[in-house]
Amino acid sequence: MTGKTIVYLPNWLGDMVMASPFLSSLRLSVKGEIWAVGKTRSISLYNGMDLFDRFIPYDRKGTVPFFDTVSILKEEKFDLGLILPHSMRSALLFYLGCVKERVGFDRNKRGFMLTKKVKEEDVPEPMVEHYLKLLDVLNLKRHEIQPFLKVTEEEEYRYSEKFGYNKEKYIAIIPGAQYGPSKRWPQTNFSKLIDLIFENMGMKVFILPGKDEVSLSEEIKDSTKHKNAIEIRLLDISELKVCLSKATAVVSNDTGPRHISAALSVPTFVIFGPMDERYTAYPSDCTYKFINNIPCRPCNKKTCDRNLECLSGITPEDVFKKMEEIIGKK
Repeated sequence: MTGKTIVYLPNWLGDMVMASPFLSSLRLSVKGEIWAVGKTRSISLYNGMDLFDRFIPYDRKGTVPFFDTVSILKEEKFDLGLILPHSMRSALLFYLGCVKERVGFDRNKRGFMLTKKVKEEDVPEPMVEHYLKLLDVLNLKRHEIQPFLKVTEEEEYRYSEKFGYNKEKYIAIIPGAQYGPSKRWPQTNFSKLIDLIFENMGMKVFILPGKDEVSLSEEIKDSTKHKNAIEIRLLDISELKVCLSKATAVVSNDTGPRHISAALSVPTFVIFGPMDERYTAYPSDCTYKFINNIPCRPCNKKTCDRNLECLSGITPEDVFKKMEEIIGKK
């Protein structure tokens, strides 16, 4: 396929990781330029993968940034636009930007703005498969089916300059979830797990909070018996990639960073809450899932009115036992 192509990237970090097989396959199938539009904060996730020729940042909400971006699209005259988000705004941007062929999912009453529509299944489908269907509509080959990422030498160098070279083995803990509190394993469970890790494996623990989650991480640390074995690191996306890539294992809620570590082939122990795991199912030899299937699950709610029963039913001992099986003892 030739011509000038632009991709509207997903908004959520995990979705961006799960879009990597689609993006890599697109790069191998398209001979012309490929551009992307999306959030500046997250684009470094794809460093080292040579997926795009140019990137258009679109960070601020509001009328002025929207029409500024529309003007850029008009000026650049794109032949093909692939819209990964389901929002009306993403389709409208390409429609008003005069992108010649616009391919996306027929949702939210935006089908009239698309020249090729992808029909969704009636049951939940994995997001990796979801995005790959855009290739099918264009009769392009699926070169990849499993999410993957890279860490560049420059990212490693900058990380080492900032944090020093860490020779000790460590476990990375992801205690938060930007989606909402219903995805967060109880803090006391994380604290107990950290104590089990240090006492039985002798490993240091890095707690990696997201935006507005530092206080949550501090509360977890304060509730442990081995505070000297714990370090809290607030990282940007590039630093997070490096840190996760060097970890012996990662314990995470069902949130974006767990897809990063799995895509970097690091053993990743995922504690599922209310979300339907079928949305994030994809081939992975290093993802280990913990699911407590109570009657109200999956509810997909951001807040829980049943005392987080689906999460609290997964114990620190459950998680540690599996970790011990996979990565070994002290």
